[in-house]
Amino acid sequence: MTPALRVLLRIRIVEGHETEFEELWRAHAETVRGFADNHGQHLLRAPGEHGSYTVLTDWTDEPSFRAFERSPEQQAYLRRLWAIRAGGDMQLLEVVHALSPATTAEA
Repeated sequence: MTPALRVLLRIRIVEGHETEFEELWRAHAETVRGFADNHGQHLLRAPGEHGSYTVLTDWTDEPSFRAFERSPEQQAYLRRLWAIRAGGDMQLLEVVHALSPATTAEA
């Protein structure tokens, strides 16, 4: 199924906890992969902004994302995250159009 929802999470981490956060996120990302309605995720950081991250995740739809948010796995992750989180915000974005990468013809 094509993802219809992209979740954009901006998160700021308490200074000095960046490596801890990245390790926590990577471990949790493996758990998230096990949810059938998750269609991928990315952890992003602007060059030079060590404590500010963006997380992008794709989901089948909003109800499946909300079910994930209430899951015991996500709640356990959030308890650990909140201890090192300095702030952030989340946006739910509906996918209106999606284009696949262009393919190049081989000579």
